Amino acid sequence: MLKLRSISKIEFDNHIKKQNDTHFMQSTAWGEFEKVTNYVTPHYLGLVDEDNDIIAATLLLEEHLPLNCSNLYAPRGFVIDYKNKRTLRIFTNKLKDFAKSRKATSIRINPSISTEDEELNNLKDLGYKRNSNIKLLEYTYKIDLTKEQKEIEKSYSENVKSNLKDTEKYDAELIVGSQKDLEEFFQLQNNQNNDYYETIYDIFSNNEHTKVKLFLGKLHITKTIKILEKELVRVNNQIAIIPIDNLDASSKERLTTLRNQKNKINDDLKRFKEYKLEYGNSLTISATLTMEQKDKVWILSEANNQVLLDTKLNYRIYNEYIKYYKNNSFNLFNQLSPLECSPSFNEFKKEFGGEFIEYAGDYVLVTNHITNFIQNKLIPLFNKFKKEDIDETSNSN
Repeated sequence: MLKLRSISKIEFDNHIKKQNDTHFMQSTAWGEFEKVTNYVTPHYLGLVDEDNDIIAATLLLEEHLPLNCSNLYAPRGFVIDYKNKRTLRIFTNKLKDFAKSRKATSIRINPSISTEDEELNNLKDLGYKRNSNIKLLEYTYKIDLTKEQKEIEKSYSENVKSNLKDTEKYDAELIVGSQKDLEEFFQLQNNQNNDYYETIYDIFSNNEHTKVKLFLGKLHITKTIKILEKELVRVNNQIAIIPIDNLDASSKERLTTLRNQKNKINDDLKRFKEYKLEYGNSLTISATLTMEQKDKVWILSEANNQVLLDTKLNYRIYNEYIKYYKNNSFNLFNQLSPLECSPSFNEFKKEFGGEFIEYAGDYVLVTNHITNFIQNKLIPLFNKFKKEDIDETSNSN
């Protein structure tokens, strides 16, 4: 007989470690992060058999509401085989009993299953309904890192390929940062989420199962200038050996190409010498937080130096992320995470290809219709009338 019980953090993380398709938001570290930042209570629950082996599990975040009620949320859904209707039904019924014991009005999930998966119907059959009130990033582009690098790069857009070729001559590198480098990330990010990401780093940087990593993309300005100067000498030498008189069509085309290259190098030299005067020998051009779990990685948050966007080095550095994780035996590169949704970044990442996955979205199972109606209809309506009354009183005065 299967039963639901609270399981320890170690049990939960060890179970997650054995599963194939999990998410960093399905971890005890994420539960502790949500506890600190959103003041929820994390519950680690397992469906166990007669031998006490875990068949299914979930992290449930309990949000405390007025009238001694609560809502339960399973980030990225349950750790379960959604195809197994029987297990899913038993687990759901056990969770409903748990919800009633916590006076919870509903259980909310946003599972890592796509809109094309048949498993979605299994959830709907159990009473889970689409929740249109929650807006999360519901798609991503996944790059299969088990392919050869050349095969991966074949799926890049022509714009990406061109920018990678154009930036080959610049001396740039990707380095792994530490906590002291977070300040550079915050400066480039230029928003008010410093405490949020600092807490993520504190909790996940030393976690055994799910780990955050900070990368800095560095441009070595002085070295780049020297490379460009050598390239200019090479191009000038090639121009010098082309006879000016009686040029055939091929030689004219060659000369035009070389002169264009020379002009481009001179423009770059002028620009990078100006950079050196202002910024010194090197400059951080991008900073990115990634989240690693087993053989998967997600781009968590990223920021680029706006001064250097015209160099297109952000394409070069992004490609270095992909190569870094391929070379370190990761199998899946998730270009988008549900934490941030930026249309400009999303379009940028679309150019790097990968399999497009659209997730099923947010689903809610109501466990107490009366309190759910009070929390989601009556209280918001009361607060609206109260605000209108206050505004009317203020205007009359």
